[in-house]
Amino acid sequence: MLNDPDLFLNLRSWNNGYDIMGSKQVKATDSGKMNPRIKGLFMTLLGAFCFSLAPVWVRAIDSYSSFSIVFYRALIAIFPLFYLVMRTPQSRSKVMLSGLGRKQLLVLFCIGLSMCGTATTYYLAIMKTTVAKAVLLHYTAPIYVAIFSPLVLKEKNTKVTWLAVAIGILGTALIVEPSNLLVGRREEFMGVVSALLSGIFLSGVFLFGRFLAGNLSSLISTFWGCIVVAVILLPLGIQLPPGYFWHNLPFLLLLATVSLALPYTLFLQGQNYISAQASSLAALFEPVCGIAIGFLIFGEQLTFLAFTGAVFVLVSIYFAGSH
Repeated sequence: MLNDPDLFLNLRSWNNGYDIMGSKQVKATDSGKMNPRIKGLFMTLLGAFCFSLAPVWVRAIDSYSSFSIVFYRALIAIFPLFYLVMRTPQSRSKVMLSGLGRKQLLVLFCIGLSMCGTATTYYLAIMKTTVAKAVLLHYTAPIYVAIFSPLVLKEKNTKVTWLAVAIGILGTALIVEPSNLLVGRREEFMGVVSALLSGIFLSGVFLFGRFLAGNLSSLISTFWGCIVVAVILLPLGIQLPPGYFWHNLPFLLLLATVSLALPYTLFLQGQNYISAQASSLAALFEPVCGIAIGFLIFGEQLTFLAFTGAVFVLVSIYFAGSH
């Protein structure tokens, strides 16, 4: 799951002409090297795949609440993110946030709050409902961004965007399957509601992150967001049942590195070579992988109605993210 402050927007503009390591972007000209667009697309798809592995690690963790999982994920991720931030003078000069005003610092704190809400509700959804439903409903975030951006960011939506919102709402309703939800298990109801909430929280990450665009790189925003998450969840995160820490530690490490720091690096590096439209299309690879993981690893299948809704949501995500 991508919790950095801009997945469906053009991430190249976030770094003000610098790549993930803070180096000035340079176009590849050597004929012997890989085509830059192919390289960027490959890195973006690989990053999306790594993000999509999060349900595997979450379900492998025993007896920990979603609060504890998110706390340790954020705590562990702080270290590789700090390493990336401190690699270049450009990032080091901005990491202390001395150039931000009170309003911008408050927005950065809200990014951390949104990241906290996103991860806790998303992981709870993974535990309570199918991976496919959790991932698809989580990725309805661009639909909420399209709805709220005219109010929050004073941005005007095109007719195509509003059509995407309508398609997304219809697809979400089909995935949720209200008739089955009312007569289903309590855990299924809790999982679906948590997945819906995770999409709303994720839209908050995007909206607040867009507000900081041009003032702070998304790498530094995510670094500080993880610190905010770790501080907020400290009282709940350290309340652990005895006897599970060493069993769960490898999966927590994988969650923080393979499904956060590594794909984050790949994703933002890939944005240096491909367009925003290509980025939006590549972003669909994560929910598609989530559906495949649910089927291949956990033996979960979508009903025909939910599958139809999944197609609607994927189409809606693409148009909402590229227009």
